[in-house]
Amino acid sequence: MSLGGMPVRRIRMSMAAAVLAMPLAGCEYSGPDGPPAPSSPPPATPSAASFKDNISEVTRLLGASPADPGMPSEAEPAGKLTLELAPGDYLVTGACAGVYGAKLTLVKADGVPEVTSFECTAKLDRFVRHDGGPLTISAVPPTGRPAATGVKVQANPDRRASELEDLSDWAAQQLQPGLPGELRGTGSGNTTTTASLSAPPGQYELHLVCAGLPVAELSVSTWKGAEVLAPVQVPCGGSVFKAPVVLPTEGADLTMGPGGLDSRFAYRLVPAGQP
Repeated sequence: MSLGGMPVRRIRMSMAAAVLAMPLAGCEYSGPDGPPAPSSPPPATPSAASFKDNISEVTRLLGASPADPGMPSEAEPAGKLTLELAPGDYLVTGACAGVYGAKLTLVKADGVPEVTSFECTAKLDRFVRHDGGPLTISAVPPTGRPAATGVKVQANPDRRASELEDLSDWAAQQLQPGLPGELRGTGSGNTTTTASLSAPPGQYELHLVCAGLPVAELSVSTWKGAEVLAPVQVPCGGSVFKAPVVLPTEGADLTMGPGGLDSRFAYRLVPAGQP
């Protein structure tokens, strides 16, 4: 059936669309904007811990009693110790609370301060090899109360830390003096040791000293695996082994072995042209 040539179904659809459009046009709002929705209140700032609470946190981190030397107190909120110590290896520990971080300072007989910054989320442990004599230890926060800091010292309980310090001292004595631009390292172990030096491409002289073995085998390759020094036998009698090395790309991997219970290695790359 048609009406004026137009199907009936199409007429009904067009009329419905017109009916829907009319009320939409009549609902346009021209009045003032409505009041904005109330914003949610800002989150409450947690209240700062009291000075007493911060003292408790420092002593907890250090495993100490508030009455122990080096702990914060009403008279002195920053922990400090001045001691006369025998030669030996020590572990110095600092802690803080009520502030983001603090600085741990060590002053030995030479009067030169050694400063280490640390955060208050955990205690700071520092290995110290002391030649004997006075040692002053302090932990100072950047602000005053209610922040609190504390320090303590004890004989070093970590044998491995002492061994690493021994190795560092030995290496410094073997490769003397220091040279401009040198890259150095140390290694030890009872198996073959691989060490990396972040050296840019160029010409170098490799220096190596080994101990604890009659002979060590040494080879060098780039970080990309290209061999730049074929395996060579190095006597471990205390003399410095030297060999030219050319790095076509960045990085050098040194392989030293076979290793042993008392084996140790000191090595460095020196840019060509140094005396």
